[in-house]
This record gives sequence, C-alpha cells and structure tokens, in this order.
Amino acid sequence: MKGMLKCKECFDLLLDYLEDNLDAETRRRLDDHFAACPPCVNFLESYQSCAEMAQQLRDQFVEIPQELEGRLKTF
Repeated sequence: MKGMLKCKECFDLLLDYLEDNLDAETRRRLDDHFAACPPCVNFLESYQSCAEMAQQLRDQFVEIPQELEGRLKTF
C-alpha cells in the first residue's frame, strides 16, 4: 500500500480510521488523502455525524406504528 490512496481505499479503511485501529503509516496516508480530497472529507464528516446520531438514539425508546412494526418483522 504505497503512494497516494484512492478514494475507494479510503472508504474501505474508514471504520478502522475512526476507531483508531490503523498503523501509523496507513493513518498518515489517509490523512494525506483527506487533506487533498474535499469529497472524501465531506463523506468522512457525514459518516461521523451519522455514527454520532445513531449513538445518541441507541438508548432512546421510540414508538413506531404497529403497521410499520409488522412490516419490519416480516423481513
């Protein structure tokens, strides 16, 4: 994994990046890519926001309509 990372490679490593599960070299290469790729930074920020919202909602009780609950249980 030498040289500049492609966007697809960054997406594949994103969860490990956010959970700080990468070696220093790979993390540096991702940081370099993010510094040069605004679309990837936007994706990273959106991903982080979604993860944070999901974490906040995880413990909240939300009632859903019975019809929707029934439809979800059929999958």
